[in-house]
Amino acid sequence: MRLYLAAIGLSVLAATARADIVFYTLPRTKLTIVLQGKVTVNPGATVTFRHPKFGTLYFALQDVRVHELATTEALAFKRLNQALQKNDAGQVMEAARWALHRGLLRQFYQTVDKALEIDPRQPDAVHVKELKRRMDEPLAEPSAQEAELRQLVPKSRMKVQTSKHFILLHDTPAQPAPNRKKPRADERLELLEAVYESFLLRFSAQGIDLELPRERLKVVLFAEHRDFLDYAKQLNPNIGSAAGFWHKTRNVSVFFDQGTHESFQPLKEFHGKMQDLKKSALKEVTSRTKDIVRTADTIALLLEVAQESSDIEVVSHEATHQMAGNTGLMPRHVMTPTWVHEGLATYFESPRDAAWSGIGAVNQERLESYRELSSHREFSNLDFIAKDQIFTQARSQTGVLFGYGQAWALTHFLMEKRFPQLMTFYRRLGEMPPDVLLSPELLGKVFDEAFGADRSRLDSDWRTYMRSLKTDVERVLEER
Repeated sequence: MRLYLAAIGLSVLAATARADIVFYTLPRTKLTIVLQGKVTVNPGATVTFRHPKFGTLYFALQDVRVHELATTEALAFKRLNQALQKNDAGQVMEAARWALHRGLLRQFYQTVDKALEIDPRQPDAVHVKELKRRMDEPLAEPSAQEAELRQLVPKSRMKVQTSKHFILLHDTPAQPAPNRKKPRADERLELLEAVYESFLLRFSAQGIDLELPRERLKVVLFAEHRDFLDYAKQLNPNIGSAAGFWHKTRNVSVFFDQGTHESFQPLKEFHGKMQDLKKSALKEVTSRTKDIVRTADTIALLLEVAQESSDIEVVSHEATHQMAGNTGLMPRHVMTPTWVHEGLATYFESPRDAAWSGIGAVNQERLESYRELSSHREFSNLDFIAKDQIFTQARSQTGVLFGYGQAWALTHFLMEKRFPQLMTFYRRLGEMPPDVLLSPELLGKVFDEAFGADRSRLDSDWRTYMRSLKTDVERVLEER
């Protein structure tokens, strides 16, 4: 339940200078829910809370703690102004990269333009403009890809929809769900496009040119989890428990509406009971009516946010696998070590407690997993991870989850602090012949060639970096 009750929308706020984080305690319980939006304190000790996407709620002032903070848009603007005052195109590009990390694509492009105004030959800015030009070039009509998708999922009810870079086969409703402005397929394609663009820009903004897919990337979206499960088991019984997957051989990503998973059933049942209580309370008003109505409305909003956030986390993770395999970063014909491709996917995934928050968001679940294992140096060390033993020697699902936490943590550090060396490491792995067995010894050798043989120093730097890494909520609580 913790995963579904942490509902923080960190980068979908309107472009205002102020936002609020609200810690709301459900009446007569110890359950505290974290929300972000816009708060107005009203006469009569009530609070109006406006969620940026799912509407308005009303709380009793005594049930909330409100922390005011600047929006990411305001912080991006401040960083840009500071860089412009120095008239330094390189520092302006740093401000652009900061905006990109927070999912602010519009501000990112505007800041890149400012860097080019100062220095028309600033290399990273030139890279970005050239990439944008290439990304905007139209792709061929997807008739052949549509036939491939329909062959993969031969169900007559499935419909095809395309965007600039994706072709989607789906059976989701044509009309938007309640409280949503667009149908599910449109929302999914928009999210995929955001991941596509952000993935390529993350590397281009630091001078790395990746290959652009020459055709639209294939995606399947099932409206129901049971249909996804049936399809997944046909391909491989071992992936039936996945929340989504990219099939490397068929080069297709497959998803379902996360809200139809059984894990949402308790929250849905709670939501249904609270709606029934709300109806009864409104018919026969008592001293508890306000509390019941507020709680019912809060649970309804949480259900919406939880479903969307879970969709976003899964899509951003699996679409990263698909992008890495189709841009030459991690070629599909090479057996990439698990820690490498899962580390990259978890770095780019937008954690379910942060909505679409750009790149490299600090994932509370991954961070807790890393911290829990970090004191066990037998397993939490560079040698064990670089040789992929963190996954190959995992003997349980818990062990695999610990592997994800360590892979995320190490990749986060290397992407942020050792980016050129990490690109060398990825390139060396991509150059491996398909038939070469990536033994622990070979992986260790390739790792040392990219990062140097002094693993103890690198390990120490990594641990220092991880001690400084905090989630957005942790930072807010520290500043109280």
